[in-house]
Amino acid sequence: MQYLGKKSVRVKDLRRRIRHRVEGEVIIEGAKLLDDLIRWDVDISELYLAEGLSDSAEAGPWVAAAEQVFELDAEVLAGVAPTRTPQGVLAVAEVPRWPMWSASEGVGLYLEGIQDPGNVGAIIRSAAGLGAAAVLLAPGCADPWGPSAVRGSAGAVFRIPVERDVPLSRAGDRLRHHQGELWATGSKGRSLEEWNPSLPILLMLGAEGRGLSPEAVAAADGVVTIPLQREVESLNVAVAAGIVLSHLDNPG
Repeated sequence: MQYLGKKSVRVKDLRRRIRHRVEGEVIIEGAKLLDDLIRWDVDISELYLAEGLSDSAEAGPWVAAAEQVFELDAEVLAGVAPTRTPQGVLAVAEVPRWPMWSASEGVGLYLEGIQDPGNVGAIIRSAAGLGAAAVLLAPGCADPWGPSAVRGSAGAVFRIPVERDVPLSRAGDRLRHHQGELWATGSKGRSLEEWNPSLPILLMLGAEGRGLSPEAVAAADGVVTIPLQREVESLNVAVAAGIVLSHLDNPG
């Protein structure tokens, strides 16, 4: 274990990597999430602990699992942490290497224009928990491996295939190869209660308010609509994703 001072080159580098994520790595913060990653056998390349925490029973499995362990003054670590309420532990893991979704079965989610990392993370969490096969993100969506998205997913980004910067045309070609269906979510479509698609499908979701682009809607085989009451016009996109997925008997 190596102690790092406030002016350490590694501390400066860690701060830079948190602000501008390095491709292929994920910054992890928090004891619960770190415990989960170790339980899921995710490799931890670097571990940063607030001074004194390394001797605790809680930190024992973290230290044993990490390739490199560093100790910092608690205030120094809090100064580089990506949240306002740091827990005294940061780690670096690798982005999981999943095979590309073949689109031969199940339900894939396709996200377009969703720039809020918290929403991206929450959708991925719903997708993982409700049995979707994969989550594909169009160019321009928030980084699913950024700290806010990872927190929003509660670590689910490590439990389901996630693909970034996938043009709709490429995703559609993959789906058509297996005679799958492309569905948009939006208003004035088929009521969710009457919707019973044949799998595989790719379900497209756009940002709340703006929705999907006209090009995405035009490419779809149909539009599915969640019936709403009390003049509520729309739902948060992560909530909508969960509702639609839970309607399907076996999305995976």
